[in-house]
Amino acid sequence: MKNPMHPILAAAVVTLMIGTMAACGSPSGSGASSSSCKPAHDFSTITKGTLTVAIPELPPFTSYKNNKATGIDPSIVSSIAKMECLSVSYSQVAFAEAIPAVQSGRADIAIGDFYRTKERAQVVGMSDAMYADQLGIVSKTGASSLASLESKKVGTVDGYLWLDDTKKIWGDNLTIYSSNVEMRQDLESGRIAAGFDSYATAVAYSKGKDYQSKVAQKDKRVDSTINGVQAGIPYTKTNEDLGKALNADIGTLRSKGTLAKIFSDLGMDTSATKITSRPLI
Repeated sequence: MKNPMHPILAAAVVTLMIGTMAACGSPSGSGASSSSCKPAHDFSTITKGTLTVAIPELPPFTSYKNNKATGIDPSIVSSIAKMECLSVSYSQVAFAEAIPAVQSGRADIAIGDFYRTKERAQVVGMSDAMYADQLGIVSKTGASSLASLESKKVGTVDGYLWLDDTKKIWGDNLTIYSSNVEMRQDLESGRIAAGFDSYATAVAYSKGKDYQSKVAQKDKRVDSTINGVQAGIPYTKTNEDLGKALNADIGTLRSKGTLAKIFSDLGMDTSATKITSRPLI
């Protein structure tokens, strides 16, 4: 994927504060935490008892439609909120406005496959890694090996992290697109044998199609297959206690298998969750 921006961006900012349930002991979705719930950690939030979350539209990581948040990141946030006895209030924003919402104090955290970069860490806190955003191979044959495609025409999107590495391998046989929409059109028409995209994103748009997304096997020539880009949760930089709680809760979700189950329930490879946080890139 691109760094730090993603190719799927909302076109305009729409701020909509809507309370949704992620409360401990409250399966009805009322958004009120149970008085018997004991939070795992002690930290403050903008609104007491509520975790305010900036959410852009970036399936399958985040989506907000019909007053309901879905996707990988909301599932993780819901689990964290339950451990911390918090309800969740989502603020729907364009992707480019999510970090500023946290920076300005309008949201406690943001979600949306945010890469753990040094640039972001200058303005917001960044949690430990939740998962790795992996390089996916999209093809009609279900290819998972880059080596098996070396003699074929392939494509990827301008600005993706693996662009330079794949250029060295495929040269003129690599078509570079302005977005994955054009790449998918060429894949469907047979002009390319495979496309390189974010694995999770490609899984989402491959549903119901005659092509599929597979996690690329490790190939030392392409760094993204060895060191998938890690995604964390941006949080208010001055709220160090919140950051510590997020890190501890993510660790708990990983050790208990909850992160892997979230990926599995969405029909995705769980290897993205079996990682150790690395330094910011």
